[in-house]
Amino acid sequence: MASSSLSSQRVLSAFPLLTPEEFECACRAFLDRIHVLGNLDGAEWSSVRFVQQATGPILKISRSIHNPHAPSYDNILSASVDTEEPQVETCEDDPEALIRESNSSNCLHIEHDVILSPTYQVPVLYFTLRQDSHPGPLGIDEVYQYLVPDQYRKELQNVGVMGGISFGYHPQFGTPAFFVHPCNTADAMKQIVGQQWVTPETYLIIWLGMVGNRLSLHLPYELFGTDVVQKLQGLG
Repeated sequence: MASSSLSSQRVLSAFPLLTPEEFECACRAFLDRIHVLGNLDGAEWSSVRFVQQATGPILKISRSIHNPHAPSYDNILSASVDTEEPQVETCEDDPEALIRESNSSNCLHIEHDVILSPTYQVPVLYFTLRQDSHPGPLGIDEVYQYLVPDQYRKELQNVGVMGGISFGYHPQFGTPAFFVHPCNTADAMKQIVGQQWVTPETYLIIWLGMVGNRLSLHLPYELFGTDVVQKLQGLG
């Protein structure tokens, strides 16, 4: 358990909305817990960072996942190839090298930026999806195919409980990005949390669980207290 306890923070001043100060407090406390854990393998996360921009703070989560839909040559060549051999230079006559090259192209990289919306006063998740074998960001069809679990596709396509997936420009960098529209976030948080008092960190954890489930961004539950885990388990 991390040293930054939920009880050490003040409760939100205007739940289900966040002030900029409360959002920054939540991001820093969340990052403290991640640093204490020290191992993000179970969540497929490669890094978590807090970045302070002139326009506001950003919680950045990077992860890489294997693309199960990409073609693989393992079934074709596995009978004659020992894939445990050390890596060697790629060569047309080296079938094992061809397998390694194919597997590297299967990797998907997702960059998540959590930003506080000044209009809605709730967190917003911006993200981009890339593949090793593809020169640029992937499109909305690939987002639904690779990231959105089947049970959430209709909801997101129809602007459901959490709002839909929209495409626009990153508010701080101006680059193209997808984001989960925050139009329904406040109401969704009230439905989950009810009238309970919550700290900024608890708010962020529950919100990440709610949004993350819909994009296969799974939280490492070992970070959090039993009360928060029970709420997260009820988000499906």
